[in-house]
Amino acid sequence: MFTEQQEKWLKRVEDLFMRYGIKSVTMDDVARELGISKKTLYLFVDNKDDLVNKMLERHISEEKSQCARHIVAAGNAIEEMFLVMEANAQQLQQMKANIVYDLQKYHRDAWEKIQAFQRGFLYDVVRANLERGIRDGHYRNNFDVDIVAKLHITLSFQLFDEDMFPQLTYSKESLFREYLLHYLYGIVSEKGLQILKAKLS
Repeated sequence: MFTEQQEKWLKRVEDLFMRYGIKSVTMDDVARELGISKKTLYLFVDNKDDLVNKMLERHISEEKSQCARHIVAAGNAIEEMFLVMEANAQQLQQMKANIVYDLQKYHRDAWEKIQAFQRGFLYDVVRANLERGIRDGHYRNNFDVDIVAKLHITLSFQLFDEDMFPQLTYSKESLFREYLLHYLYGIVSEKGLQILKAKLS
């Protein structure tokens, strides 16, 4: 979909947005960061909104690839969740607190893409993890998989609520870790609890 050069550009744009937020970064800043003229930049994108959408398309594609790698690499459902935790820790550390607000307020198309990704692909991944854990006896088998999958996706996104969890008080990394452990302790079986304790020791 994107050329190798465009992929590199979009990754650098994403890093720029992560560091400074979306609203505060201008197209001049982007061109300067990429080492290209604004004219060249506008041959690739129509405007800033288009740039945000393209950046997000690349990000979602990378997230999907990463999820696929985690599923293959993990020996069980709990290990898969720990791989997710480790992968997100670095990303969350670099992430400017207001990036979600900027998407919601100024880039509705991009925000709707994220929501579609959550409700579609991410829901399927979380559900598959729950079913894998139940099948292997590492998760309890007496909860509603659909409800728990949707609760997990909804609640994990609430961690970006600046009113509830201001970044100056809570690091996103520790917040995500606390939430994920809370989630896992709520669904593991006795057998799964032994694996969880071993991972944490």
